[in-house]
Amino acid sequence: MKHLPDHIELTEEKAQVEADMQYAVTLEFRPFLGYLGAYGQKLDRMAGEYRQHEIARRILTKYADEVLDRARGK
Repeated sequence: MKHLPDHIELTEEKAQVEADMQYAVTLEFRPFLGYLGAYGQKLDRMAGEYRQHEIARRILTKYADEVLDRARGK
C-alpha cells in the first residue's frame, strides 16, 4: 500500500488519465459514453493502491474531468 503523501502529485496515475482521456475523445459517441461509464472503476483501482484511497480518488476524478474538458476543447 502506498502512502499518498509520498506520491502527492500522483504523477504516474495522472499520466495514465491523460492518455486515457486523449483516447476517449477519439471514440464515437456511444463507445465514448461506455468508456467513460466504466472509467470510474479504473479510477477506483488506481486510487485503491493508496492508504488514503478516498482522497486519491477525489484527486484523480477531478483531474480526469479537467483533462477531458481540455481534450474536448472546452
